[in-house]
Parts: sequence; structure tokens; C-alpha cells
Amino acid sequence: MTDLSIAALRAEHHRLQQRLQEDLPPAERAATRQAIVALFRRSEAAIAELSEFKESIRGLVDRFKALPSATPVEAHAVRHDHIGASTFIERGWTALAGGDWRQAEMLLRDALALDPGESSAEALLGWSLMHQDRGDEALQLCLRVLVRNPEHGLARTAVGAICLRKGITGEAIEHLSRAVQRGGDARAVLYARYWLGIAYLEREMTADAIEVLEGAVKHGPNLAEGWAELGRAYWLQGEVDRARTAWHTGAAVRHSPFASRATHLLTVADSGGVIPRSPLD
Repeated sequence: MTDLSIAALRAEHHRLQQRLQEDLPPAERAATRQAIVALFRRSEAAIAELSEFKESIRGLVDRFKALPSATPVEAHAVRHDHIGASTFIERGWTALAGGDWRQAEMLLRDALALDPGESSAEALLGWSLMHQDRGDEALQLCLRVLVRNPEHGLARTAVGAICLRKGITGEAIEHLSRAVQRGGDARAVLYARYWLGIAYLEREMTADAIEVLEGAVKHGPNLAEGWAELGRAYWLQGEVDRARTAWHTGAAVRHSPFASRATHLLTVADSGGVIPRSPLD
């Protein structure tokens, strides 16, 4: 698909947009509708064409990797596209925040194709694999990052979360506490607090869970899952009004797929049901 064809699609979109802002005579409505449908189909065809083209680039990457070893200078110049990789990493972050684990995996693998060994991409890929119940793969990736950089916050947080999901709670608390204490990457610290709160709930350390989860939602007020688990901690502590307030706050977070978790806990509480100690139960 050429820049010219993209421009043509945009021009047609603009024309239709302008047309719909005017009084549209009944006689022209059918033609306008057909033009919109045609534009949609042209766009779908363009997307399919681009997707196919993108996949063909993977073949180029594989063929390049099969080439004989280059000189150090040439290898560095060709293999590492930090700027291009960072775009895929940010898109991977967005997919993770939206709970789209498979899409996150694809984007982060794209980042690593551009910049092999990029630590944040490897760590976040570990996150996406963990949420797909591929904990052993995830752990291997993140430990590889920590061998190179023991203070990498994203990898340290991921290892803690993976340990927690495997039932190794004590080790999980060690990794997550270290990630919180070292600071640095704000997003890593945010999620380290979140997972540490869940780990404390597993250990029935409710007061400690409340403290770290309050810190999580203070620094990430749109962390719907954080509000859900803070409400759980309040409830288990006997602070039912604060629990309901936290759940209402989490349920009101827009555009978060995890807002439903807070809504569910609120519904269970209001119906007299039993609130489990942990989301891992």
C-alpha cells in the first residue's frame, strides 16, 4: 500500500465527513451510505495487505539472522533499532494494561526482532507469558534479564509475580519488596506494590497488604485491579465501609478491563457472599 493510496483514503474520509456535516437530501443518502461502506472495505483490504507485507518482513529478519557473522561495527548498526523497538514496547505496555496478553506478546516479540536482547522488552514479554499460564517460559526470560542487570525493576517484579502464582510466596515477597525499595522505574514499582499486596494477603498479613496497596493506588489512581484488592484487604480487616468505597472507586475507572473485578467483589459483598482472601484462590 503506497503513501498515495493512504492519502486517497484520508481524502475520501474527509469528503464524507464534510458531507455529513451538511444537510443531506434524502435522495443522496443511499449513495453516501454506499460510499461509506466502500471506504470501509477499501480500508479493510489495505489492512490485510499491510498485515501480509509485515509478515513478509519477518522472513527478511530470519534470512538476515542466517547470514555469516558480520564485523562488530556492522552487526551493531544493523541489528539494533532502539527507536523502532521502543514504539513496540510502549504498544506492548498498552496491551498489557488492557489485559490483551496475546497482543502484548506479539508486539514485544516485534520489539525484540528490532532490538534483540532489549531488557524491558524481554521482561514485559515475560509478563505477557505469565498471564497466559506459561510461567516457566516467563521465568526463564526474566531471570536472563536479571543476570545482566540484577536491579532491573520490570524483570524483578515479573519474577516476584511468577513466584507468587507458583505458590512460592516467601520468595515472591523478597523479589517484590526489593523492586519497591530500589525504585527507579515508576511502573515497575507500581505493579510491584500491587503484587506485594496480594502476596501479603496470601500470608494473612492484612495490615501490610493495606499499606502497600494504598501506596499502589496513590501512585496509580487508575489501577482498577489495585482498588479491587485494596477493597478486599479492607474487607478482611473488618473495614467494610472503606472496602465498599475502594470497590466503587475501582469500578468507576474507565477503559480498564479490571474494573469488573471491583464490581464483582462489591456484588458478592452486597449479596452476603464470602470474599476470598486472594484473587489466586
